[in-house]
Amino acid sequence: MDIVSILIIAGIVILCLLPVVFRSFRSYDKSANDIEPQSPDVAQAIREARKNIDRGKGRYGP
Repeated sequence: MDIVSILIIAGIVILCLLPVVFRSFRSYDKSANDIEPQSPDVAQAIREARKNIDRGKGRYGP
């Protein structure tokens, strides 16, 4: 295989994985929205966890 075909295959694999990556980030927001009517405190905690993960602090702190 030459380099062009390898790059094409790598591009296709990356394009196929993008929805999986974006869905994993949206899952926190969706679960927070689903829980909001029943328990606003839990929904807020989920949103805070998402913000911490986005800042690189991880799920358990820095």
